[in-house]
Amino acid sequence: MRTITNNYRDTHVLNLGSGGERGPYLVTQTGVAPSDAFTKERMFVLRPDGRWVDFNAYACQGKPEAMDEIVFSTTTDVMETFGKLMGRPQVLDLAVDEAGLKAWIERQKSGNPLEAAHEWAVGYRERHRKKRRGPSESTLWARILPQRKRMRKI
Repeated sequence: MRTITNNYRDTHVLNLGSGGERGPYLVTQTGVAPSDAFTKERMFVLRPDGRWVDFNAYACQGKPEAMDEIVFSTTTDVMETFGKLMGRPQVLDLAVDEAGLKAWIERQKSGNPLEAAHEWAVGYRERHRKKRRGPSESTLWARILPQRKRMRKI
């Protein structure tokens, strides 16, 4: 069994977009955590904070918003994170709820897991569009007006 690394060549970057859309992206790697005494092979995902975590810790939560923490919006974000990774991989040991994991696995049997990932990605994009829009359009003017005052008249 192979120990996971911080080398991007050892990972898979999955585009969860559908219908020609790009992103979000999930970075995965299958192997053993460097400090795992039991040498249990698992699928790890890279989080935007540069830590690796067992995918099952997120899958078992049963809510789409939990998965938002383990995806990257762009491939540029992926490469920037890899640029910051040094030395031995940092693995965050999160608890896996066995009942929640079993329920997630059962839901995958009823349909195509890749299709389920694409459906989740649509919801992810919707949730993040709302965040980007912010409370109102007036915040744009609040940023522009102070800059206008600083402009010199010719």
